Parts: sequence; C-alpha cells; structure tokens
Amino acid sequence: MVEEKASSSDTQEDPIKLLVVEDDPAMLIAFQDVLKGAGFEVLSASNGEAALDLLGHTKPALILSDISMPIMDGYELFEAVRKQPGGASIPFIFLTARGTREDIFAGKSLGADDYITKPVTTQELLSAVRARLQRSDELMLAQLKHAYKDSLFVLANAIEARDSYTHAHMRRLSLYARALADQLEWDDARLEILEFGAILHDIGKIYIPESVLRKDSSLSDEEWVEMRKHPEVGALMIRDIPYLAPAIPLVLHHHERWDGDGYPAQLNGEEIPEGARLLAVADAFDAMTSDRPYRQAMPVDEAYTEIRNGSGKQFDPGIVQAMEKCWDSGEIHRIMDNSNKSSD
Repeated sequence: MVEEKASSSDTQEDPIKLLVVEDDPAMLIAFQDVLKGAGFEVLSASNGEAALDLLGHTKPALILSDISMPIMDGYELFEAVRKQPGGASIPFIFLTARGTREDIFAGKSLGADDYITKPVTTQELLSAVRARLQRSDELMLAQLKHAYKDSLFVLANAIEARDSYTHAHMRRLSLYARALADQLEWDDARLEILEFGAILHDIGKIYIPESVLRKDSSLSDEEWVEMRKHPEVGALMIRDIPYLAPAIPLVLHHHERWDGDGYPAQLNGEEIPEGARLLAVADAFDAMTSDRPYRQAMPVDEAYTEIRNGSGKQFDPGIVQAMEKCWDSGEIHRIMDNSNKSSD
C-alpha cells in the first residue's frame, strides 16, 4: 500500500500521461492519488484487455501494470504492447505483490523496464517512474541526434555532388578535430558540438556557384567575395534548428585568424570561439594536404611546418601545441593513412 502523500509542488503545466493497470480498486485509487499528486495525468484499466482498448487511441509515456489480473494478465499485456506499432518504445513497469526471485526474473527476462513489489511507498513509486521516464527521454534524444546526423550527412552529400573535395574533407576534418580536442581533454558535450561543427562548417558552400567551386585556377576578387560568404550562409541555414545552435559559432568563425585578419568578423585571439580556432587548424592542414582543381597537395611535412609557423599569427598557439602532440604521437599520419585506404 502507498504510505505517503505526494507533494503538490511537483505539478507540471503539461502533465505526462501514464497508464496504470490494476485489478484491485483500492490499490488503483492509491496509485492514481500519488501519481496525480505528482503532476501526472493518469489513465486506468482493471485488466490487460481494457488497457489494450485504451492503447488503441492513446499512447501513454509509461505503463505500470499488475501481473495477476483476470482476462489478460500483466505478462500477456506486456507482450501485446510490444507487438503494437510504437509499443516497444513505451517504458513498462510491473507492479505486483509477487516478489519471488522467479517472478522478478520472469518479468525482466521479457524485457520489462522495472519490477516493483507491493507494498510500495510514494517515494519508491515516483522514483521508479521518473527514472524510467528520464531513461526514455535519453533514448529518444539519442535517436534524435542520430537522425540529425543522418540529415546532415545528406546535406554534405549534396555538396559532394557539386564539389568532390568537400565530403572527404569533412570526414578527415572530423577526425583531425577530434584528435586535437582529445589532447585538450574536452568533455563529451564539447566533443559533440565539435562533431556537428566539423560536419557543418562548409555547408554554406551549397549556395556557391559550381563555376567557383570547380574553378581550376585562382579565384578572382569577385569570386573570393562569393566564396567568403559560405560561413555566414551556413550559419543562417542552421539558425532555426535549436539543437544545432551551439555549432553556429564554429560554422560562422572557422575562417577567423588569431591575428584578426580572417573573416567574416575579423575577430582576433580569444574573441574567436575556441571550437572555431580548433577547426581552423584542422581545416587548414587538411586543405593544404589535399589536391584541389587549381593546385596539387602540399607534402605533409611542409603542411605541418606551415601550421607551426602560423602559431600566434593565423592560429591559436594552444591549438597548435595540441597539433604538435598529435603529430609526435603519430595520430595525424594514422588518420591520413586510414583515409587513403578507405578511398582506394
């Protein structure tokens, strides 16, 4: 039996919908009181069959179900839910007085998210529900991130169709950038932003005329004006996608210089976002070591020397030091070798 009263301070403006399946009327009322008191919207059913009827026209964020019920028990309900379209994504918690190890094993072996033995306190119930909802949100976010990345690679492929250098460059740049960031001990959150920045940094080139992208000689002054628009165009392309907002500074400022002579904003030193400073080093190195329509690739050692010579002028000295460590460890050559093998 539920022992405590839930706090009304947990009320949410947009309540999360839960489904409680319980054949004991008193127990059902107790669960409803606790969950509603915590701000949840509660749907209820007295057996599995009635619960399935409800699921035919609504999708709860989580299901709590007793096991021993008439008509259709909890195990049968669980299996039926998992077979429904979208049912596999609904967190499912068994609520039962049968707390033997065999029962718990049976429930979890089916794939249930949790198994709570009655009597249960308010704290235990709410903790289990919130933990499973949080885990569900994390999984949905991971799926959303994956979908975003897939979409971004589609955009990158659209650029590749116009400029064969860009897509391969984007993949190498991501690896160089990650290697530099690892040397700087960036955390997972910053690494994720960096990954999106590396994928997106040249996305604005989709608006650059092909005659400019594919030109096999130096660009004219007018063509350079067009080419230099791509960071701002790229930033505009992603400005209305909230999840990508942290990557906008990297897209916008990866062509700035430490000495302030870059573009588009002529930022200098630490005014430039650190992620953009890091991309600038990785981007320049890969550009120098790649064949372009208007020139052959520079020898790797010469490109590395150029990066070092640019420390404190074009590049952030701290990022260049990270590059030196990656060079000395052989990581730069490993990335280049693997890239060459994958392109064969």
